[in-house]
Amino acid sequence: MTAYINNEAYEFHSGETILDFVRRIEQDKNAIPTMCQDDRLENFGSCRVCSVEVAREKDGPTRTMASCHTPVGEGQYIYHNTEKMQRLRKNIVELVLTDYPSDKVFPADQKKATPFQETIAQIGIPNVRYPEGQNHLDIEPDRSHPYIKSDLSQCINCFRCVRACEEIQGEMILNMSGRGFATNIIKGFDTSFDESACVSCGACVQTCPTEALTDKYETKTLIADKTVRTTCTYCGVGCQLDVSVIDGKIKGIQAPETAEVNEGHTCLKGRFAFEFYDHPDRLREPMIKKNGKFEEVTWDEAYDFIATKLIDIKNKYGPDSIGGISSSRATNEENYLMQKMIRVAVGTNNIDGCARVCHAPTAWGMQQSFGTGAATNSVEDLKQADAIFLFGANPIKGHPVTGAKIKQAFMKGVTSIVVDPIKTKLAELATYHLQIRPGTNVAILNMLAHYIVMDDLVNKHFIESYTEKYDEFKSHVEHLNMDELALLTGVSKELVRKAAHAYATADRAMEFHGLGVTEHFQGSKTVMLLSNLAMMTGNIGKNGVGLNPLRGQNNVQGAADMGVQPHQGAGYLDVSKKDIQQYFADKYGIEKMPTTNGLKIPEMLDAAIDGKIKALYIMGEDTIMTDPNTNHSIKAFEQVELIVVQELFMTATTEMADVVLPASSYFEKNGTFTNGERRVQRVNKVVEPIGNTKPDGQIIIDMMARLGYEQPTGLTYDAANVIEEIADVIPFMKGLSWKRLGENGLQWPIKEDGTDTKMLHVNGQFKKGIGTFHHFDFEETPEIVSHGKKYPFILTTGRELEHYNSGTMTRRTDNQKILSDDVLEVHPKDAIKKGIKDNETVRIFSDRGSVEIPVKYSRNVKRGILRTTFHQPEVFINIITGSVGDKETMTPEYKVVAVDFERL
Repeated sequence: MTAYINNEAYEFHSGETILDFVRRIEQDKNAIPTMCQDDRLENFGSCRVCSVEVAREKDGPTRTMASCHTPVGEGQYIYHNTEKMQRLRKNIVELVLTDYPSDKVFPADQKKATPFQETIAQIGIPNVRYPEGQNHLDIEPDRSHPYIKSDLSQCINCFRCVRACEEIQGEMILNMSGRGFATNIIKGFDTSFDESACVSCGACVQTCPTEALTDKYETKTLIADKTVRTTCTYCGVGCQLDVSVIDGKIKGIQAPETAEVNEGHTCLKGRFAFEFYDHPDRLREPMIKKNGKFEEVTWDEAYDFIATKLIDIKNKYGPDSIGGISSSRATNEENYLMQKMIRVAVGTNNIDGCARVCHAPTAWGMQQSFGTGAATNSVEDLKQADAIFLFGANPIKGHPVTGAKIKQAFMKGVTSIVVDPIKTKLAELATYHLQIRPGTNVAILNMLAHYIVMDDLVNKHFIESYTEKYDEFKSHVEHLNMDELALLTGVSKELVRKAAHAYATADRAMEFHGLGVTEHFQGSKTVMLLSNLAMMTGNIGKNGVGLNPLRGQNNVQGAADMGVQPHQGAGYLDVSKKDIQQYFADKYGIEKMPTTNGLKIPEMLDAAIDGKIKALYIMGEDTIMTDPNTNHSIKAFEQVELIVVQELFMTATTEMADVVLPASSYFEKNGTFTNGERRVQRVNKVVEPIGNTKPDGQIIIDMMARLGYEQPTGLTYDAANVIEEIADVIPFMKGLSWKRLGENGLQWPIKEDGTDTKMLHVNGQFKKGIGTFHHFDFEETPEIVSHGKKYPFILTTGRELEHYNSGTMTRRTDNQKILSDDVLEVHPKDAIKKGIKDNETVRIFSDRGSVEIPVKYSRNVKRGILRTTFHQPEVFINIITGSVGDKETMTPEYKVVAVDFERL
């Protein structure tokens, strides 16, 4: 297909616009000026600045067309910079400037030009011949929001912010009101930003071509000393960020449009919540507790103290008396070194991490079904899905960028099924919402499978060709009593059947699940039953399908990949097997590895109470705050002879430590994170370490040397060198290298030549050879069996958008101004029956203890169900959560807690 640019012939691509065509051929994004156009948005064509002349034949008559939304046609002759087009563009800009502050036409001192100012400069400054408008000049600036500022006197009515709010984030908070010179942007029902339902993602700020919308850091017009690309430290989406630095300090963050993961978008945490990095509360010096108080010491003194104590405990009680807890906030390289230190320098497999309290059932369950415990597909596949099955997840709050993409798909009419006890925003938008009683996941999945089997909606070819044990599974679900299961789940048979048909008859059905699946007594079983659904319908091994866990923390996938678990070393190799022990011993250059599986975190705490664990070395985890049954954790910590914690801030856990080591944040070091789609991405050092802090990797290397093992790559931590070792040790990362990661990373498995893998189990080629069906009956959790009568309400926990887990970082940013409290969501009838008013503080209690928390009336929960979050230490909700966990992995059942509540 051929078209002409200034009479020169070029090949064009199907569906390519004239704008894209000219930009590609001339390799210049500014080849044609634009004003209302943004590559991330659907082409709008409102301003006509991008207009070009188009003829059907050479030297033939031309028509003026907006290049941004006009497709290239065969044989077209395109003239994009004629004198006529130059005059037209000047006239358009001249009209815009009639209602624009004259002192804003040029960049202010110490600021770079806005996109609109660049357009003016490219087109040429016109003479404004028309009367000046008045409306915009009279609009008062809005400074109500902690992060976003608006000065609509500079608005040029390009609609970009309105479209970004709708097309990128899906919130539709911004809109246009009025006509003529009275046309202006409104927020919500014409309120201020802080009074609107704005989710503070900043997409409007990033797209705005003027300074009508800016952030408090004025990121858009900063003249930075340098801009560094790195990977966000918050959730498992793994957004790429462009961080601006001036005088050695971070001054603003933008979302790069070239990032494959987030495509020029991010949430308020990634874009705005960075000021924690140099907060006055940051730990800056090592400390040892002496006579009950912490005293600052040198690094050498801290290292010597720790090494002496650890060696003494190891000699006295054996290496299995020491346990290590690692962190998903640390990089892959640091997690790799942490598990290596515990296994090699200490000599035990007692190493675990925060996957234990979130997605361990995902890894274990998917390994039983498929052979690999990781996402089968890429988030990009959403664009090819005909149906989306969202189970036990609220990605709009927990994984906002992926959540926005899912929301867009829901709003565009993709068949959608949500299984969640809470009426989330996505549940409200869904085609089918199965609002189950918390804890009945296995029951609802058995119902779905029953209808798919009984109504003959299975993919027989896939089942017969690529799976095993289907007949046993089929026999089990065929004979289940749907009336009983409907009563158990609280969802009608008819609704479940409709949802089952929708999933099974879709050409491509894509599943996502979160902690509402895993943090349950039957968490691993639920994951295996979800795997069954994918296999029985053939929704595996192709684009737009699969099982895709929404990883809760930024590097929870990576920490597990690196061997931060007591039964599997780096690369998920079974540490109980002799050949694997020898493999690691050879790789690590030692005589022998520990031979027995280590303890999981709950087992470590129980062992501490029993006097068997004498020392805990913790990197980046606030175990006291985030693990369940807080009083039990405190009791365990009180029995331990030595507690070492590497952290950014003082926390409930560091307060109980004997030694606190100040770690560097992710802005202050190099490394990699692995996101929820198996994508390994660079974390690039942005600024120098704060105070006397050190990267966790450096601390671990220093400690290993003190314990008698010198890291082969040297005593100086270098992420690139550690990656070489990881690539040598982990079979599915053979081709990993710092250089090959580039800007967008690689998805494992990574072949030796650097080729990565977007999708697993293609054509039924499962890692374990063949997909395995499992079947289980619903089993009521011991939490309800033991405590349900005395404590008749079920508490379930979740996140809010503004905060990240225990809030260690986000509470030290302006996010705390947006959301400062945990609240207890209660159905109004339940609260009124107890005489409790909206916003009244109540006592909520369980068999473990009680806390005080404000009530919020909510019809998003059913009667008998309560919901809260766990971000604020003032509430400390884990005082009342229990020790019941998933049978296979011991992941705590945060989602089902037997409680009651009362007025104070």
